[in-house]
Amino acid sequence: MPKAEKGSAKDIANRMKAKGLQKLKFYCQMCSKQCRDENGFKCHLTSDSHLRNMKLFRDNASGIMDDFSSEFENVFVETLRRRHGTQRMNANNVYQEVIMDKNHVHMNSTKWASLSDFVQYLGKKGKCVVEETERGWYVTYIERDPALLARQEALKKKAVADQREEQLAAERREVLRMEAAKALDRAGGVVERVASEIGSREDGDQKMIEMKLGGTMSTASQPKKKRKGNTGAKLSLVEEDDDDELEHEESKKKTPEESLAMQINDRNIKQKMKAEPNNPSRATPSSNSKRQHEPPTNARAENTEKKKHKSDKKYKNDDDKDQKKDYWLYRDIIVRIINKKLSNGQYYKRKAIVDKVIDKYEARVEVLESSRKAKDGGDILRLDQDDLETVIPKELGEKVRILAGKHRGKKAKVLRLTKEDYRAELRLTDDDRVVTLDYEDFSMLA
Repeated sequence: MPKAEKGSAKDIANRMKAKGLQKLKFYCQMCSKQCRDENGFKCHLTSDSHLRNMKLFRDNASGIMDDFSSEFENVFVETLRRRHGTQRMNANNVYQEVIMDKNHVHMNSTKWASLSDFVQYLGKKGKCVVEETERGWYVTYIERDPALLARQEALKKKAVADQREEQLAAERREVLRMEAAKALDRAGGVVERVASEIGSREDGDQKMIEMKLGGTMSTASQPKKKRKGNTGAKLSLVEEDDDDELEHEESKKKTPEESLAMQINDRNIKQKMKAEPNNPSRATPSSNSKRQHEPPTNARAENTEKKKHKSDKKYKNDDDKDQKKDYWLYRDIIVRIINKKLSNGQYYKRKAIVDKVIDKYEARVEVLESSRKAKDGGDILRLDQDDLETVIPKELGEKVRILAGKHRGKKAKVLRLTKEDYRAELRLTDDDRVVTLDYEDFSMLA
């Protein structure tokens, strides 16, 4: 039967039918011919061109099959390397990407009877790391590019060199600190560090650092009152409260030489102030008498009590945080996607398996099929933990993973589910203890 005229309605219909993949059983690899139905395939098998190609195949069957196998292997490995790198991927998903090309080499024309045989062959040859799981075979490409390996080796050497440079810098800082301490001892000065109370300070509160020079210690509790003028050099360093934690940490980490320099500078300034005749801070004759220290006022006592109360409260909150972290993701657990805006709601309420946890708060998940008959799973997504929720098993005795609290990471079995208060009783698999947790603190294992 002659072919339809090019551009006619019949020709356009034939072209539309030929688009996309057809049935594999009606494809002839020797002739690279795709037939639409059984009748067309039967006619092709009796054609002269097919008989000639089969005669060539009979003469060199092993060579032709090896060529097809080598081509299929190269395409599969190249697709895995280019699209996924060294990530752990499902072999069936990679195969689906390979057969998206209409002119690909079919599996039935190679020396492997199934995809499992081919994956095991890749593992034996050392081209991939293969792993058999309940969800099928997984492959991980082994990078052997000399340029990439050299670049990775250079990065490792650079990291080692940076670490050694940091150690040398720390040793130099220690030597300088020791020299400054010896110089301070020769000058007869002593620096006393007074630790501040843990907790947030009230507005207007000031942190005092007491310093002694020549065996005399300053009383920095009353910075605005008069001080003795004949009792030696007395200095007081008053630091205002700063909301910025970084500056607060830097102020606490002052080196001895910096403290000595500040001490000498303050002493020079005070000597200049005493030299002025009309200096309001100059001590009066009556100040030469022995000054009585005033006891702390009620406001100061109340301020101290507030600090202690806030410190205790902060320690209590820190203990709670140690028990339950603000991240809960874990590998190989089943989660549910709750982001309605993702792909216009395509993945909303779909279940997925966590393949990898990224920076504690993000995860790479593989979407599961919505039903047994549907083949819409296998998509790989990277989502934040706020877009996911835990999945609670429907039947008792199912294995789960604890995600929060002091038992985080342990496996357990469900003993009882209480839907009224959304809690469950779990039995730990390692020591048979029974714990009660909220639904959000555990999830079903894959």
